[in-house]
Amino acid sequence: MKDMFQIAHISDPHLSRQHYREHIKSFKMLLRSMLNEGADHIIISGDIVSTAEEDDYYLAREILSNHQLLDSSKLTIVPGNHDIFGGPHRAIDVFSFPHYIRSVDYTRHTELFQNAFTETFQDVTRLNETSLFPFVKTVGPFNIIGLNSIPQWSLRQNPLGTNGMLDDQQIDALEKLNSLGILADRTNIIVVHHHFNEILQSDYEGSRLWTKIESNTMRMKKRKKIIRLFQSFNVRYVLHGHIHRNEIYDRNGILFANGAGAVCDDPVKFLKYNMLQYADGYCNIKIRQLPIPYQVSTVTQALHRNHQPLHMPVFAIKSLE
Repeated sequence: MKDMFQIAHISDPHLSRQHYREHIKSFKMLLRSMLNEGADHIIISGDIVSTAEEDDYYLAREILSNHQLLDSSKLTIVPGNHDIFGGPHRAIDVFSFPHYIRSVDYTRHTELFQNAFTETFQDVTRLNETSLFPFVKTVGPFNIIGLNSIPQWSLRQNPLGTNGMLDDQQIDALEKLNSLGILADRTNIIVVHHHFNEILQSDYEGSRLWTKIESNTMRMKKRKKIIRLFQSFNVRYVLHGHIHRNEIYDRNGILFANGAGAVCDDPVKFLKYNMLQYADGYCNIKIRQLPIPYQVSTVTQALHRNHQPLHMPVFAIKSLE
């Protein structure tokens, strides 16, 4: 094992030839920057595409292949809600999407996601006989545990496909992790799409309507129970996305890193990623900001002016080693 090991993390690039072509350029620049900085492994925690259409998966595969990243030792990916259900991309779609989502073939789209990035799931330890998730892979000094937090559509529990949940099979598998003895002597990382922090009203310019929507349609269900479960097998980091912010926060002694502000929507309008570093028995995680504003369409370009630099603290903890 080399002295320094680095994991770069982004989320929610929302690749789409039809709707967000500017994200394609941003994604390529981020990949080049992470690799140039010496990232040994890259994690993308969901919403790699925005439409759940096969053509956009081909686009994502092509970009990753061109960067020599379609390899389990180099890349870890888990699904986001857009990877399975797509989403509304135009104002008119807001009215049609609730009806459209009822007809989405969840099994087919999940298989499409897994097949699109099949190389990244090679040589993982599967904890569930009937599903890919959860899985465990070892990279350098880390155990990476990949989860699928995208539940099937439900009028009551998941009406817009945006809520998060771990099904009973994943919960059962995680509860047995300690007894399997496969997590010893390394730092344990969870990779999942959904966030675990409370979204403050002030984060959305005082919008009470947004916080009400978030509370009902964009939440990770049973968060407290899941965090306690993570604690039981000594998870040190949770890398996620979903809410378009880059931030690092603590929950019950676990550091959570959101990478979903990588290419869009974050108040700091620059490309960015999270970097987790291991050296001399210590780990730290911080946000790297590129001196490159978001790549935006000409329609929205006027909204991205007077950028302010990002100054973030470094969070460090002692490794298990």
